[in-house]
Amino acid sequence: MMRASVVLWVVVSLVTSACGGGPEGPPTAPTPLPLPPLPVTPGRHVVTIAGDGVTLGGLLYLPTSGAPRPAIILLHGWQPPGTNGAALLEGRAARFADQGYVALALSLRGWPPSGGTDDCGLRQPDDVVAAAAWLRTVPGVTPDRIALVGFSQGGQVALLAAGRDARLRGVAAYFPVTDVARWKTTTANADIPGYITSTCEPGGTAPRSPLVRAGDITAPVLLVHGDADVRVPTEQSRLLYDALIAAGRRASLELIAGAQHGFTATEEAVAGPLVERFLASVLD
Repeated sequence: MMRASVVLWVVVSLVTSACGGGPEGPPTAPTPLPLPPLPVTPGRHVVTIAGDGVTLGGLLYLPTSGAPRPAIILLHGWQPPGTNGAALLEGRAARFADQGYVALALSLRGWPPSGGTDDCGLRQPDDVVAAAAWLRTVPGVTPDRIALVGFSQGGQVALLAAGRDARLRGVAAYFPVTDVARWKTTTANADIPGYITSTCEPGGTAPRSPLVRAGDITAPVLLVHGDADVRVPTEQSRLLYDALIAAGRRASLELIAGAQHGFTATEEAVAGPLVERFLASVLD
């Protein structure tokens, strides 16, 4: 009988301890995993960044100059699921680094190596704000000299992020969506209305539309759009440009003659220098 009592006491003690009771008190919180060290050497770095509840992946290029430098975050447009968004912009990031900028090509949530699912600009702008905050901690970055360059959905997200982070110095948006509800009824692409219904309308189109948030955008904005774009009609940039000017913001609109959605090398040869001059004006 004595032996049975001892065994029972041991079992009860173990169960009580596992449940957090008993003389040991509640269990301590697990030690968080250490964050990856911040990159410091010039060249290409694969980086992982904490976004708004998701892990973001990107490619960071640090220039050879050791002096603090301005930084650019590049954001891709919509891509087929599974596409590495950051890799699409790696060449541009490398070129910006050659020009002396710190450059981060970032995958939006929903595209690897970032986690989460595409939400058509609902929480993706908060991820970009978090990425900018992380970039400000990287050695060699001038914290208050960060600009965004986005393409299509990336341009939409960049504009929305600028409305949430007043420290950003500028946004260059290539052929962005600025009014999601209007986009649904004016695009010539037959697949886009279904995408808007399933992905952009839950939670509302207004929070996803830079046009609605134009008054929140205080950074200078450059809009670059093809005048023959029917996937994201040119009026999307025209409408935002008018709204920004009406709000007293610094904005410019550059239309690329004959260009559709996504520029050819010849069209980018026209648009690229415009973007570079704009970035120099807001960052240097």
